[in-house]
Amino acid sequence: MSSLTKEIDTALTARVRESLDSSLRPPSVPTVPSPHFYQTGAFHPDLYSDIRSHLPTSNLYGGVHGRTGNVRAKKSRLALPLRKETLERLPDEIRSFWVSMTSYFMSAEFLRLALTAYLPLLSTQRPDLIGQDTFDIRFELLRDSTAYGIGPHADNPRKIMTLLFYLSAGETSEALGTSFYTPKQKGFTCQTGRHHTYEDFDLYKTYAYAPNAVLSFLRTDTSFHGVEVIEEQNVQRDVLRWMVWKP
Repeated sequence: MSSLTKEIDTALTARVRESLDSSLRPPSVPTVPSPHFYQTGAFHPDLYSDIRSHLPTSNLYGGVHGRTGNVRAKKSRLALPLRKETLERLPDEIRSFWVSMTSYFMSAEFLRLALTAYLPLLSTQRPDLIGQDTFDIRFELLRDSTAYGIGPHADNPRKIMTLLFYLSAGETSEALGTSFYTPKQKGFTCQTGRHHTYEDFDLYKTYAYAPNAVLSFLRTDTSFHGVEVIEEQNVQRDVLRWMVWKP
């Protein structure tokens, strides 16, 4: 048994499971412009407070060079993938917390929960997933700062879905939220996931960066989303991101 396995706190994973079992089962899933939902109160308040208090310091994050061609992300985004080698480098006072969190978020049980809201839509929105039984799960902390932004994109075609847990310190800000877009060219779709210019799209809706909120969306050829360029100074935009991909 590895040292990381020994650190898993089953009480904490139970708290996470209880919190998300309701927040990831919305009463309905909007399908325009693509299936997605936004919920507040993702975690129980005391658990959310624990997540905030266990956020690593910025020096423990790395850059995203080599992962993206987005110039703004290379300058203004930090990432901390939550996997064995990075978890081992965390300070003692926060490591066991993130080991336990990662254990649950990487589990088959959580995968089933995360996909539950979209199951009725798969036959029409993602028929390629019917019968899919192997998945690649990625889980990480992100920290964005002033000047970050990413233009409308539908994501890599191998991606299945994304969960963005907003870890705001208290502020609610549309300027720091995630936006969905519709193409100005009628009928335009994208199978490549490349980033497009803001000028070629209309803003459909922005989901605010708010304390303890979660944004979930299924990847389709019309799931155009992005972040408007952050102009506010001294920004720290903390996000816990969970993604599932086809291998």
